Amino acid sequence: MTRSAAVKDANVVFAAGAIGLQLLPLSAWKDNPNIEMVADVNAQPPLGIEGIEATDKDKDRFGKLCFGALGIGGLKLKLHRHCVGQLFESSEAVLDAEEIYALAKEMA
Repeated sequence: MTRSAAVKDANVVFAAGAIGLQLLPLSAWKDNPNIEMVADVNAQPPLGIEGIEATDKDKDRFGKLCFGALGIGGLKLKLHRHCVGQLFESSEAVLDAEEIYALAKEMA
């Protein structure tokens, strides 16, 4: 199965591949009515999803919400700093996945 065929019924496409490897061409998602959001965590050109920019942060491209590595990374770094700060407030502090997810939703 090709990658284009693999995403044809997807609503969200997330790419995390090796540097310098394009995983999905623009033609695979641009006109796909099912896809609502695309995100690519590769910041080194060529990006994993053609048509996405590394700086995209909730950018509308072809009627889809697009996120690039730097757009995603800003929130990740802000969330990371906040969580680490909370852990330094108490030696008994623990953050589980649900707490971190809830905090990320608030920050987004």
